[in-house]
Amino acid sequence: MMQHPSEAWDERRYNEAILKVANTELFYKSMDFYLKYHPLLLNGLLVIMIPRLDHTRAVAYFSKEKKLPLVLAYLKEVQHNDNAAINEALNQLYIEEGNFDSLRDSIDKFANFDTIELARALEKNDLIEFRRIAAYLYKGNNRWKLSVELCKKDKLFKDAMEYVAESKDAALAEELIAYFLEIKNSECFAATLFTCYDLVKPDVVLELAWRNNIVDFAMPYLMQVMREYINKVDGLEVNEAERQENEDAQQPESILAPTQLMLTGGGGMGMPMGGQMGGMPMQGGMQGGMPMQGGMGMQGGMQGGMQGGMGMQQGGMPMQGGMQGF
Repeated sequence: MMQHPSEAWDERRYNEAILKVANTELFYKSMDFYLKYHPLLLNGLLVIMIPRLDHTRAVAYFSKEKKLPLVLAYLKEVQHNDNAAINEALNQLYIEEGNFDSLRDSIDKFANFDTIELARALEKNDLIEFRRIAAYLYKGNNRWKLSVELCKKDKLFKDAMEYVAESKDAALAEELIAYFLEIKNSECFAATLFTCYDLVKPDVVLELAWRNNIVDFAMPYLMQVMREYINKVDGLEVNEAERQENEDAQQPESILAPTQLMLTGGGGMGMPMGGQMGGMPMQGGMQGGMPMQGGMGMQGGMQGGMQGGMGMQQGGMPMQGGMQGF
């Protein structure tokens, strides 16, 4: 069919046959064949061959022939593979068409391309939206200062504020504030104070506002800062008061603890066993009870009979160390 296109070629039969070939080189010969004889049907052929086609080689071929715009539909169809050659080819087509919306969408969804090279090409573009995308690309590569400079050059002040806030760079925030003071843009000065709220210092803001006679523009920011400081001090006072109350509540417990131990310590009813505590100290035998030596205090048992009654000495039941203390 390729050798006799006018007599033998049929689109349906050709598409069925090309999918069954084993030699993939016929795919690229088919692209050349369609490009010469049936260029309007080329995208349909490429879509059919997508599963077995080398997309990088295909893009290189069409770039060499300068026919990339002709296969735009095919390029969009395979971009989901995030192939670098496909992404760069599509980005270039969007730039040539002036289609900055599609370019921004492509950049956000597919990141497999040389971002710095694209940014350098876009920053020299005549359309401000493409230069804006260049600043966006520099920001994505953490080149914050270059990104902010491009925004200031094109007076994209909102983007500049947002990029500075995202950078978390206090020095860059002060540079942007100084730039707005230099060009006498008090409104952007005030807006930057809130956009970069965490990066600017209140004393620096107050000094700059006073020196440039624009304290009124800085006053909303200063009021907000004052409110935050007051809330922090109030919170510290509440925490200190709670801490002091907890300490005061713990002090009586620490004072009563030794007394409680004295009352509950020892054996029985708190009366020490043995020893002399002003109670009933007794020596020998059962200390703390009523110990007696030799049974019930009888010395020598019943030796020699019962002397003086039952041999009790000292008129009764003598106890040594018995109830002394009574």
